[in-house]
Amino acid sequence: MTQGKIIAKQGSRNITRNRFEKRDIINTMPNEIIGNILSRLTVKEAARTSVLSTAWRYQWTYFSGVLDFDHSLRTYLLRREHVGLLTKCMVFVCEWERFMTHLEHVMKTLKSPSMQGLRICMDLGNPWKVAEWVKFAAEKNVRTLDLDFSYNFTEPFFEVSDTIRNVLSPKSFEMKSLCVLRLASVDVSGETIQCFLASCPLLETLCVIESQLLGRLKVCGPALRLKHLELVECNILYLDIYAENLMTFRYSGDYGKFNFESFPSLVEASFGGRYASYLQSNMDDADFYGVLSQVHVLKLELSAYHQGTLEGLPVFGNVKQLELEIPHVCGAELDCPVSLLSAFPSICVLKIKFLRSNLGEAEQEWKASLKHEYPSLRELEVSGYRRDSSQIELLISIFAKAPNLNRIVVDPLSSFYVDRSPDVKARIRKMRRESTIWFVDALKPHVPPPVELIVL
Repeated sequence: MTQGKIIAKQGSRNITRNRFEKRDIINTMPNEIIGNILSRLTVKEAARTSVLSTAWRYQWTYFSGVLDFDHSLRTYLLRREHVGLLTKCMVFVCEWERFMTHLEHVMKTLKSPSMQGLRICMDLGNPWKVAEWVKFAAEKNVRTLDLDFSYNFTEPFFEVSDTIRNVLSPKSFEMKSLCVLRLASVDVSGETIQCFLASCPLLETLCVIESQLLGRLKVCGPALRLKHLELVECNILYLDIYAENLMTFRYSGDYGKFNFESFPSLVEASFGGRYASYLQSNMDDADFYGVLSQVHVLKLELSAYHQGTLEGLPVFGNVKQLELEIPHVCGAELDCPVSLLSAFPSICVLKIKFLRSNLGEAEQEWKASLKHEYPSLRELEVSGYRRDSSQIELLISIFAKAPNLNRIVVDPLSSFYVDRSPDVKARIRKMRRESTIWFVDALKPHVPPPVELIVL
């Protein structure tokens, strides 16, 4: 090839490269593609792109990701501020109004025909807007709908929380794409839940927390795809479950008439409230025994009123992971959880969550008496630990009875905050880290040398 031809070919490449570099590829993309790219960000980050240029001013309105409005961290910090109660109330009301105005503006501005999810987390919610938000989620074909109106800011609105209720009436919303539905402090009846089950063929996760209207509920149907069901503090009187695909079940509330007809796929169960209090003394009941003898993961919230040793408990060798939430006052005996551990000799993971434990001096020293060894136990996780003598005694006895223990994890986060948003939990862990390290110092001399001790 002659030198002239080589120069001409290189020049042609340079011209092509320059033309390619001058093309504005991003601005020539369809709005749907740009919206898909922006949806990988949060809606707040996507909205910031409006300042890039005139062409980008409204591109964020094609956002199709998870629309997340979470005010829980700000509410938590406001509750902890050292100002007067009246000042806190005034600030909260102003922020609540701004939150609702911003939420309505964003919803009206978005142009995307579909979205991945909608999450609204704000104290007290808005009783006049709940139905509109659900309708918006149905129109956008969301896959996840999470309405959380739990009361983090409880002090000024302790009594108001019982009068301002977010009620969602029975109505058929066609939500064929919905896979996850979570309603916290939203009053729904059994009829409303059945409407969702009937109109949401892809629904796999259903969580209802603190509903005052949910007295009766029937979860059944040949086409039901439900895999995860949580009913927390709902005080259900009659519950029928026939769900062959159900894998996890959680209930916390009063004891009622429950019919667990068929759930062959169940592997995890969690019980709390008065129902758990009855369960821990009646594990040999035919209905309970059928559930407990099937699951691999079991979570129990023990009662503060149940003292003493539990006798004649059946043995459940199928349970591999056990989680116990233990209400405890400083120095009090822990005979109930110790005796309960004897029913689960094959556990590989044990999680103990102490609740509302206060520091102080014990009147009488308590001694643990674990009767069995736990050769399969590999991991122990403790939360809510407060350097209490009875708690230390219980943990030391577990160390001695678990010869193959590999790891101990201490979490500063108590079970009270387990359902809070990730940013709230991260802030609490950071605030309590130094005190938790001081608590853990009392355990270090008793931890066997090969065992790894971790503080989150």
